[in-house]
Amino acid sequence: MKKGSRVSWVYAGKRTFGKVVSANAGTRAKIKTASGGQVTRVGSKDDPIVKIISDSTGNEVLKKRSELRAAPPKKK
Repeated sequence: MKKGSRVSWVYAGKRTFGKVVSANAGTRAKIKTASGGQVTRVGSKDDPIVKIISDSTGNEVLKKRSELRAAPPKKK
C-alpha cells in the first residue's frame, strides 16, 4: 500500500473505505480525534500502522496493514 491508494476495512460489522495518507506511519502512531482526544496504535515491523482518511467521515484513522484490503476506485 502506498500514499493515495484506496483501501477498505471492517468497522462495526460493515466494510468502510478510505484513502491512504501515510503508509509509513511506523510501528507507533498517534492522531487527534474530532472530539479532541488522542488515539495511539502500536504495530510491528511486519505489520506497520497506516494512516487513512475515511471516505464516510473525513476523519483520520489508524489501522494495521493486516486490517486493510485494496479497494476499487471510488465511483463518481
